[in-house]
Amino acid sequence: MADSKKQKTISQTNVENKKNEAIQEEDFEGMLERAKEVLGKLNAQEITLKESLALYEQGMQSLKNAQEILEQAKLQYQELKD
Repeated sequence: MADSKKQKTISQTNVENKKNEAIQEEDFEGMLERAKEVLGKLNAQEITLKESLALYEQGMQSLKNAQEILEQAKLQYQELKD
C-alpha cells in the first residue's frame, strides 16, 4: 500500500515536471533578475502609462514563474527528504 502511494506521488511529480519544463527554460535567478530590470524601468519617469502597464505585467509573470520553480524545488526536496 505504501509503495502504491509513493508510486502515485512520483507519477504526479513527473507530470508536474513536464508541465513546468517551459517555465524552467530560464533559471530562477534569471527570472528574478528580469523582474528587477522591469522594476528599474517602471521607476523611470519617461515611460507612458501603457508602457508601464505592459512592464508591470511582464514583471509579475516573471515573479510568478520564479515562484512556480521555487515551489517545484520545494516539492522535490520534500520527496528526497521523505
